[in-house]
Amino acid sequence: MISSGFRKALVIGMVLLAILPAATFAQSAPVNAKGQVITIAAVEFLGFQCYKNRAEAEKRAADDYGVKLVVLQPPGVTPESQVETLLNAINQNPDAIIFENDWPGYYDEAIMLAHKKGIPIVDVHVPNENDGHFISELTIDNLGYGISASDKLGALTGGKANVLFMMNSPDIPNQAVMRQSFIDHAKDKWPNIKVVDTRFTKVDSVTATQVLEAALKANPKIDTAIWLESGTVSVGADVLKEMKLTGKVKIIGIDDPPDLVAAIKKGDVFGSFNQNFQKQGYEAVRNIVDFFNGKPFPHLTDAGIVLITKDNAGNYLPDMWTTVALKGKPYPNLSK
Repeated sequence: MISSGFRKALVIGMVLLAILPAATFAQSAPVNAKGQVITIAAVEFLGFQCYKNRAEAEKRAADDYGVKLVVLQPPGVTPESQVETLLNAINQNPDAIIFENDWPGYYDEAIMLAHKKGIPIVDVHVPNENDGHFISELTIDNLGYGISASDKLGALTGGKANVLFMMNSPDIPNQAVMRQSFIDHAKDKWPNIKVVDTRFTKVDSVTATQVLEAALKANPKIDTAIWLESGTVSVGADVLKEMKLTGKVKIIGIDDPPDLVAAIKKGDVFGSFNQNFQKQGYEAVRNIVDFFNGKPFPHLTDAGIVLITKDNAGNYLPDMWTTVALKGKPYPNLSK
């Protein structure tokens, strides 16, 4: 039986609900033209830790904003497989899409289809000089990456090193820019840092082992190996042990696969430049939410990099989230 006191409080509460403006309450999740909570499709290569990081950040943002998230994984790591998955996503008619335009021009047909259907897209990771194809881009400054890597190596080595670059393949645009930026900056500021060789791993451990061994035998002066893909870095530590070069060749990786972080903690790998996939994922979802809610958001964001070394390998993750514009925090790069 309801007491008179409780009944009175209930009536007062209902009156307050009636007179308070809607803005008093937490903002509801954005809806599409049908009045349904929006669904975001994200295309992610979940076989790699960095993409898992981004997908987890997308999920965190989706939970924070009450929107639906569908993560789709391409069947392979080729641009063809990503096109296939992207087209599948578009044909499911989501309200927005997040994907990495890592081969600019290759996905134009799919992008045009999304535009025709009125599906907004956020580009992540690889800059594409936003020309209207995307509502926003959250990417890594690849020129800045090469400069930072060159300066860090210069400070560590007294400005002298013979460098081997390990890349996925010669035609990956962002990796090519990173490498060339490193070379150009070193030439101007660190003339005794030389890039003496470049090898291609195809993100395959057997291939990486073979090409690394071949490079070290052909160029015994190599004292630094820099990876621009994250899938095979830990192979480098095994090769150095086998060739008795541990401590003589410095390995610098990229991103934070668990085996790489473990190798850094052990001292087998010097460090890794960890691209901030957390910021990419979370703010991509937030950009879409703001787009549907008619709120301002940045159209170009540099996600940034955090250097993982033995000193911070056990507690670097909070640093990845420090710069993320979480719900309730302002975008630091939002134009006035």
